[in-house]
Amino acid sequence: MKKIIAALSIVVVSATVALAGWLEDFQTAYEAENIQVAVEGALEQGTAPAEIIESALGIESLNPQNLVKALYCAGVNGIDINAAAKKYKISEDIVIAGHKQSVAECGDQVVDAQAYPNNNSRFFNPPPNGNGNGHGPRHGASPFQPEPN
Repeated sequence: MKKIIAALSIVVVSATVALAGWLEDFQTAYEAENIQVAVEGALEQGTAPAEIIESALGIESLNPQNLVKALYCAGVNGIDINAAAKKYKISEDIVIAGHKQSVAECGDQVVDAQAYPNNNSRFFNPPPNGNGNGHGPRHGASPFQPEPN
């Protein structure tokens, strides 16, 4: 039993040191370089986007839009960015602006072409049964002609 407790203690201490390590590296890179370098370093150490956002939001001088841009530029999936942004109450407007900024500055590095939800978009909210009226398309009907009632 003592061996199990000792082993668990070592695991907990190691995990705490590893967590402190990436966070310290993150803050040092942010202060010495910029948020992009800090985000890329944290991702290389295996830190999840949500952990990066949570920790970075504690930095008073950091603009959340620049954080979002850095995550997109580092190749993080937009779904992961949106989930973390929602969890830590970063507005959709900031996420959209960060994505647009990342496309302008990083171009091909950005993973998602449609990286943020748009409530009016059929990409994220497909209509029920194919055509939005709940009945599905008529056989042979053109998608550009309305169905008769």
